Amino acid sequence: MIRPIFFSDLDDTIFQTARKMTTAPDPAHLASEALNGSHSYMSPSQAAMMDWLLGSTRFIPVTARSTEALERCRVPFTDHQICTNGAVILLPDGTPDSHWLDQTRQQAEAAAGVLNDLLSYVQSRTPPDRYRCWIVEEFGTGFYFCVKSNGVAEELDGIETPLAAIAGDRLLRHRNDNNLSFTPVGISKRHAVQYLSARLLTDSATPVFGMGDSLSDLPFMATCDMLVIPRHSQIDRKILGSGAL
Repeated sequence: MIRPIFFSDLDDTIFQTARKMTTAPDPAHLASEALNGSHSYMSPSQAAMMDWLLGSTRFIPVTARSTEALERCRVPFTDHQICTNGAVILLPDGTPDSHWLDQTRQQAEAAAGVLNDLLSYVQSRTPPDRYRCWIVEEFGTGFYFCVKSNGVAEELDGIETPLAAIAGDRLLRHRNDNNLSFTPVGISKRHAVQYLSARLLTDSATPVFGMGDSLSDLPFMATCDMLVIPRHSQIDRKILGSGAL
């Protein structure tokens, strides 16, 4: 029997932090540990879904998480893994795809100056302790910039426009809840999924699924045969909940 390929985002798709859950999380469904104690859990239905997907498909995570953050997931991923917003593809043995890494490293190094400019702006032009920001690094290279508010997500409104002006057309901007990120053009989940699909799809009859919660996930999902969208996700709110359908 053909095993479908299932590309899926992680956070707010197959698990979420406890504060986003409508009921108290079951400790048995702990899915990812966080350094700040804000751990992520699966709901009972998500846990059942993952048991089914891991047993019947080639389940491949597609995440903005770094390799270090991905290692803190308790979900037993055994296939390829796409992380760092598509900058890194891990082989089933956990080592990076060197050809892909060489390609994305060149793109990131070309954008290093503007990534550092974003970091400098937040660190020097905003009130201390209002935001936390960093450049996500892998194997000695900075791949994208991320900033979060230490208070409410709406505080990002005050810096999104000036940061976008600094980024210009060299970086792609994405915002979802309390997360604002800028990634060099040419590095994306979509590019990574296309690259990996070309290597894994040896049978044209193999169905390919793409699942994600965020508008930034739609480009990689659009390369798949079927799109899966969690209820109450950003995609749900912006498209399905807008009354457009």
